[in-house]
Amino acid sequence: MTTSSTGAKDLAAAAPVSASAPATVEEAEAAWLAAQTLPDPEPALRALLHPDCVIVHSAVGHIHGVDDWLRYAVRLGRTSQVDTHDVTVQRFGTTAVVSCLQEMWVAFVPELAPFVIQAAVTRVWVRSPSGGWQLAHLQMARRLPPG
Repeated sequence: MTTSSTGAKDLAAAAPVSASAPATVEEAEAAWLAAQTLPDPEPALRALLHPDCVIVHSAVGHIHGVDDWLRYAVRLGRTSQVDTHDVTVQRFGTTAVVSCLQEMWVAFVPELAPFVIQAAVTRVWVRSPSGGWQLAHLQMARRLPPG
């Protein structure tokens, strides 16, 4: 098990988004976080998603497949920043589980300042047949600010 407090900006600098599946879990995480802040994140996010990925999120408990989640994410608004804290990576052969606390700055209304969403997040990465890593499951649970 590996624990880190590295922020998304540091990870993104270490591994930019690329068209091929990332070679390491750390590169996959960095690519995922960086892709969310792109002006058009859909192609980069789709490239990282396993075709059978399931995403469980929001206060009302949405369960989405890849296409439904990508449509939802576009409607949500632009994400300008994503930071992660207390990152833990557990490896189980061709599967890796990443757990962290995450903060996302999302502009639900473009004219207003971004809203900060805090969540406890689990991402399950699987090794693809090409040897890279793809996201197979994402679980996000919103959390209240500390204090």
